Amino acid sequence: MTASTVRPAVFGLLLWPALAAETSLAQEARSDPPPVRDCEGAVITRVFVDNHSIYDAPEPDTSGAAGLVLRFSNWARSVANRLHRRTRPSFIERELLFKAGDCLEPLMLDESERLLRALPFIAEADVYTVPIGGDEVHVVVDTRDDWTLKLDVRGDWDDRLRLTHVGLTEENLWGTGTLIGFYLSERDEKRDLGGQFRTEQFAGTRLDAHVSGGRTRTGVFFTESVSYPFVGEVGQWAFVESFALREDLFPYAAPAGSSFTNASLPIQTRYGEATLGRRFGTPGDLTVLAGGVSWEDVRFDGFPGGVEVVSGFDFSVRDTADSATIEAIRPQVAARKSGYLNILAGKRNVRFITRRGLDAIRGVQDVRVGTQALVALGTSFRRQWASPAAAGREIRGKVSLFAGSARSNWVFNTELNLEGARSFGDGSDGGNFRDVLGEFDAYFYWHPVTSGRHTFVAGLSGAGGWRNTLPFQLTVGGPHGIRGYDREDFPAAQRLVVNLEDRIRLDGPFPDLFDLGLVLFIDAGAGWSGDVPFGTDSGLRTSAGVGVRVALPAGARQVWRLDVAAPLECRSVQCVQVRAGADLVSLLTGFDDRQVRRSRAASPAAAFLGSR
Repeated sequence: MTASTVRPAVFGLLLWPALAAETSLAQEARSDPPPVRDCEGAVITRVFVDNHSIYDAPEPDTSGAAGLVLRFSNWARSVANRLHRRTRPSFIERELLFKAGDCLEPLMLDESERLLRALPFIAEADVYTVPIGGDEVHVVVDTRDDWTLKLDVRGDWDDRLRLTHVGLTEENLWGTGTLIGFYLSERDEKRDLGGQFRTEQFAGTRLDAHVSGGRTRTGVFFTESVSYPFVGEVGQWAFVESFALREDLFPYAAPAGSSFTNASLPIQTRYGEATLGRRFGTPGDLTVLAGGVSWEDVRFDGFPGGVEVVSGFDFSVRDTADSATIEAIRPQVAARKSGYLNILAGKRNVRFITRRGLDAIRGVQDVRVGTQALVALGTSFRRQWASPAAAGREIRGKVSLFAGSARSNWVFNTELNLEGARSFGDGSDGGNFRDVLGEFDAYFYWHPVTSGRHTFVAGLSGAGGWRNTLPFQLTVGGPHGIRGYDREDFPAAQRLVVNLEDRIRLDGPFPDLFDLGLVLFIDAGAGWSGDVPFGTDSGLRTSAGVGVRVALPAGARQVWRLDVAAPLECRSVQCVQVRAGADLVSLLTGFDDRQVRRSRAASPAAAFLGSR
């Protein structure tokens, strides 16, 4: 059997349990309603799906200035509803964990409601029962769509105005849960021109599929994935298959006073994986076991001649780097090519609660509480190459820990992720840990009962790398660190940042069209040089700022904000930075650090941390 026939066979064997379960569900959905079962409690006799458009029906006009405002609001709502294509009832029905004829289980209703609310194009979801006599109930699935045709424009202003991202995306094409979009993203070294396609129900099943591709500044990128996620807290099987290719530049920020602002290293990466997982136990007390294979190919074909330096953050104009710059980067140029056999085990004691006005201004979001622990191990089964640090056999490990708690007026979530590798063989680093990456985040939300407009948010975020043989560097400044500083300020190997915010809900001029809020924030943090190229000890740095938060339509969970911030030690207006983007501290976007993510190898753990 050739390698070309082995790969499809392995893929099919791994995917078979998930497809078998999905086929059974699909057959049940297509068949006639089953006879009423003998249940200890009530039985569901009918299911009604009532899907609303983005806005409610227009209100009656009134006279005067208030009437003028109301007429404009009615016109805007009417136009939005006409342009929007509602989610198809058949799509919503396939997301449900129950059907007519099933015994009534409140858990299945709650999980179905949460799964619907997790979809990016569903703004609100409510699943409830209507008793009709005896032991029979009807179930009503009441949903409201979010606005799905989105023009995404982001930018910042320090010494000049820069557009960093422009994209046009339809997240729910023809109401089928299909995303299609095109974008141009240009930020320093990154210049991606591409498109993407994603569907939440591939071929009418619960399979998720995603494809994206385009051009970078130096080559091409392409990603694809097919996954069958754990279905809520009740699903038993999960599967993920993915492949990613990227040809690009890795940017190193230079410390203040250098003759250049950045050094760029050409890098070509290819990652692939296929993993199958199984959960045992009951919701709130689950054990996860998974296994699979992964593969990576990391090259630096342009090293050392392709290393270049940039002045003024203009990556369109690059000069050849000198020998000192090349030698500073060399420890992180360890090309490798290897396959891995991976196993994963975890314990998940998690439940979900709903809260209004945490990250969303007025909208409802689901919040994890409880504990979760996950461990992943992988061993190479194909000899690596091209670098002594990557020679011989390698064992990789990752640990992920989560804890969350909540009361009526506060929520706390924290997560720790730590990963690294150890080589065995004839390499000079054999037996030592390397490529260690760590992240720690803790978010606390307090919503005072006496002040319903305010939500106080505190975030503590730490990240770091040690003995990295692949490109890695953090920066303390920027929109994902200390706001008010440039994103390239204070390169470091380890970083610790505290973010404090007071989010204030406002009564906007059109509260039925969009939500409006104000935010006041203070950031403080520091970075340490470690062993990364061009690393510096930043010392304690602080900044403060104010921003406007907008959610469109009203009740949406996705919030856009415009921030104005400046370092506290600078008294000049030239230090002021203006940025358009999203919340830095947010449970909706998770704890993932973007600068750590770009240096992380493919891992089977990510697909099994959460659930859908």
